[in-house]
Amino acid sequence: MPKAPPKILILDRNRHNLTLMTQFLEKQGYQTLPVISLEEVARTLIPSNTINLALIDITGFDSSVWTVCQQLREQGIPFLVVSPRHHSAIQQASIASGAMGLLGKPLAMREFAQLIRDLLKGSE
Repeated sequence: MPKAPPKILILDRNRHNLTLMTQFLEKQGYQTLPVISLEEVARTLIPSNTINLALIDITGFDSSVWTVCQQLREQGIPFLVVSPRHHSAIQQASIASGAMGLLGKPLAMREFAQLIRDLLKGSE
């Protein structure tokens, strides 16, 4: 039986960005779980623990986004934080929450795809 492709949760409040990221990752052969709310991540997806990797765009969320990140870490789900800003408070919060990295927008798609492959390979 063939191995199922990895599932990547994508959290982004911007529906356009969410659609672009979903389409890009699906073309790379991944299953995606696109969501726009923290509540959906916390209530539904994290407890199921079927996620191999999460991409969390923190733009527009309040500080409860870091609680969701900590829940991902506690579940053993690797995640990347995405943000258009890179000031030290975001870097510190990303590290403290257990993020595997902090990505700036706009994303360089070739490097982004390689990072996703490397992270998924490392989590096998």
